[in-house]
Amino acid sequence: MGVNGRRPFTEMVEIAQNELVREGASNQEDKYKGFINEVYLNELPSLLPEDYIKKEAFVTLVSQYTTGTITVGSGTAGIQGASTSWSSTQTGYFIKVSGFNRLYRVTYSADTFLTFQNSLTWVEATGAGLSYSLFQDRYSLPSDFAYLIMDDPQDPNVVSRYVSNAQIFLDPMDNDEFERQFNGIIGDIWSYTVKWVSENPYLLILSAPSAADIIRYWYIPQLTTLTEYTTGTATFTTGTAVVFAGGTLLTGNVDTSVNSYYIRNDVDGTGSSSKWVKITASTATALTLTAAWGFTSGSGQTYTISEISKWPVRFDSAMIYKSALIADPDNAQIEKWKGLYQEAITLDKTVDNKRMMPKQFKEFFGMRRRP
Repeated sequence: MGVNGRRPFTEMVEIAQNELVREGASNQEDKYKGFINEVYLNELPSLLPEDYIKKEAFVTLVSQYTTGTITVGSGTAGIQGASTSWSSTQTGYFIKVSGFNRLYRVTYSADTFLTFQNSLTWVEATGAGLSYSLFQDRYSLPSDFAYLIMDDPQDPNVVSRYVSNAQIFLDPMDNDEFERQFNGIIGDIWSYTVKWVSENPYLLILSAPSAADIIRYWYIPQLTTLTEYTTGTATFTTGTAVVFAGGTLLTGNVDTSVNSYYIRNDVDGTGSSSKWVKITASTATALTLTAAWGFTSGSGQTYTISEISKWPVRFDSAMIYKSALIADPDNAQIEKWKGLYQEAITLDKTVDNKRMMPKQFKEFFGMRRRP
């Protein structure tokens, strides 16, 4: 079994197939992988609250840039700066020129020159020595971002900043309302929306900040298909926290910044007898583990790297029982597994209800805190 009681994906598949249903044929493994993922991706999200998998994250807002002056010319495709030090990080920013109406999104060309995006040209009057504001209006969200947790416009509690040591929550807006309100004004931050641009998610803030700030928010990560990785062989060395996977390419298959992975030496057992160690970091051919390797050592070893579910540990068994329930070819154990699965889900709700029991009920049942 994995560290802290976690059952990696491979272990759940092996238990459901070999220990519960006892359908040992190797050509049936993919079927059980599909059952586990069906429960993980579709059934549990319909039954369990978002709070179980929500993640906290932060965005650092960038201060507006106003150094130097600019020259604009009617019909030109960009802006000339004087005493400016623009950089490539400002590609995609908006520029607002004092005394003019329109906002232009720009691409960095040089320290003193910005090009308008979308093949636009300056349509207003020519001017020189003008002041301006170059600001970032959207901020990238994590690569595993699915959506922000549900927010209440009447009582916001999802996206916040700190002002005078107090946490202030921003008002949520839909994209249409945000666009109606957006005008490039630099000032106090009060509202937000999330917009997808070229298939990438961004957090947009009103108003654009005049100074750097930090935004805190809560989101739901993407639940992607649970996987395992077994290519090539590995070298396990007693007492070291690094496993070298000879001839394999871990990059792109083991991303510990997004998902949690465990590894086992396959000679150390399968199913519920597996001996797993958690992976904390990965390169193309090496793994860093949470603890020094303490199981079977040797080179040329077959191994399994396997993900764990993003749901809390108590639902690992629920996924196993429901998969067995789906797969049972003769329904011999259907009532038993149904009961175990429902017990896991019901028990969880009972625990949560007790945790959130109002004060007056706790007092009624004699559950007052001792003095």
